[in-house]
Amino acid sequence: LHAGAVRRSPIMEEVLQLATAAGVVFLAARSYVSYKRYMARREDRLREMAKDESLRLQKEPRVFTSAELKGYAGHDISRPLLLALKGRVLDVTNGVDYYGPEGPYRLMAGKDASKAFAMMSLKEEDMHNDLSGVDEEHLKILQDWYDKLTAKYPTVGTLKTD
Repeated sequence: LHAGAVRRSPIMEEVLQLATAAGVVFLAARSYVSYKRYMARREDRLREMAKDESLRLQKEPRVFTSAELKGYAGHDISRPLLLALKGRVLDVTNGVDYYGPEGPYRLMAGKDASKAFAMMSLKEEDMHNDLSGVDEEHLKILQDWYDKLTAKYPTVGTLKTD
């Protein structure tokens, strides 16, 4: 020992080590809780941005290109979830369980999937708006889906024909 140093008993050393470990655990837990709160607030702000954009689009519908519509497929929570049907763009954010990234119809989001609706198909190759060769029976199915979805979800624009 050097001059002026205090000699600690082994029990005191163990108590100090436990106190230090407890402090580290407390600090880590507090940091984790702070991080989770921050992320929850951030997610709330992003969802609020999507809601604001949706309301703006409902008041002033716009024309979307296919490339623009892809940005509304549900991967960015700061944007509403959109899909098009027969060129009409709908905000299906309230149907996120169906059309969102984890939903069974996720392939339909962010595009005009008129053929998929007509054929009642979930195949990637049917996720487009080309209805050439689709028979009358399937066009009636498409119209039924169109009537149902346009009654359920707000219109926020139209899709520019390519």
